[in-house]
Amino acid sequence: MTTHLLVPHGFEANYVVGFARGLAANGIRLLVVSDGDTAPMLEAAGIPHRNLRGSVDPKRSGWSKALNLVRYYLRLAAIIVPHRHGTVHFCGLLGSRIILFDGIFLPLWLRFWSTRYVHTAHNALPHGREQQRIFYWAYRWIYRFPHTILAHTDKVAGQLTTDFGVDPARIEVISIGLNEEVPATTLSTSAARLQLGLPATGPIALFFGKVEPYKGVDVLVEAWNTVRTPQAHLAIAGTCPDADYAASVRATVARSARPATVEWRSGFVANDQVAIWLKACDLVVMPYRHIYQSGVVFLCLRFGVPIVATNVGSLADYVESSGVIAITNDPNGLAEALDRGFSLLETFDRNEIARRAEKYRWEHQCAAIKHLYE
Repeated sequence: MTTHLLVPHGFEANYVVGFARGLAANGIRLLVVSDGDTAPMLEAAGIPHRNLRGSVDPKRSGWSKALNLVRYYLRLAAIIVPHRHGTVHFCGLLGSRIILFDGIFLPLWLRFWSTRYVHTAHNALPHGREQQRIFYWAYRWIYRFPHTILAHTDKVAGQLTTDFGVDPARIEVISIGLNEEVPATTLSTSAARLQLGLPATGPIALFFGKVEPYKGVDVLVEAWNTVRTPQAHLAIAGTCPDADYAASVRATVARSARPATVEWRSGFVANDQVAIWLKACDLVVMPYRHIYQSGVVFLCLRFGVPIVATNVGSLADYVESSGVIAITNDPNGLAEALDRGFSLLETFDRNEIARRAEKYRWEHQCAAIKHLYE
């Protein structure tokens, strides 16, 4: 049986392991190129892997990062050759800082040495690079080489065709799968709130994940000024890689009308803490300015947590009756949606939301792309 190669290129660990599990559940024999984050998780899942990237600790020195990256590329080039008779699936993101290297040489190498080269386009262009012409031209080149491009929404697929000239026959669309790598918790809501030090009473809205400009946390904080639901509390859990944006958000909180009801726990939330945050909150808010889809959606769906979101990308397609979509994507529209979400909390059945979300399990989504490995 042919062994196929999955190249995550340092992409988010829960996605990589879930996707690999889904392929394995459909009888696909894989070898995953791992790193310090994914290696132990793949080991625990029984997925064959080779740790070519090593440590991905952001605290490493610049020299250590550069040396590690050079070593990784040499190892990657070498491991692709013996797997040339199978599918080589690149499911990560090309490095924004070295896009001219990643974009010019890596696709050529992957196409040259593989019987079938599959590229996952998580977004048509990387977040924050949509207005930069160099990325537009780089990705027009990048998208020329894959035999098949995998997209996770019809909107991404449509943009690949209209903006980048990709033949629709070369595009496959499946949803992101449920994040089943995050362990569940047996804590009650009150116990979860106590453990996290959150208010014991009153409804809690949670923003979860990296705090970045395209995710609109500044809009959320401004909207919170006009939320009318009594005793409502906003918790923000996640780190911000942009110091200037972090300072701007904190300044907006400080001058808001209700600063005591907003709390930002800055820092990375480990897998074993995620379910506790989701148990403690009443709903998750996604005030994004622009996005196609988000892994946070599939965390919420798995745990049955209602979502309040702006109407961008394909969020409305996934939220459906499991939450509220803002009528307008501005502070007033988001505040109204939050109040509406709080008022409907008793009508949202978490068990039913989770049951309906079963269709998004990775093994079901990957069944539709088995032919890419046969």
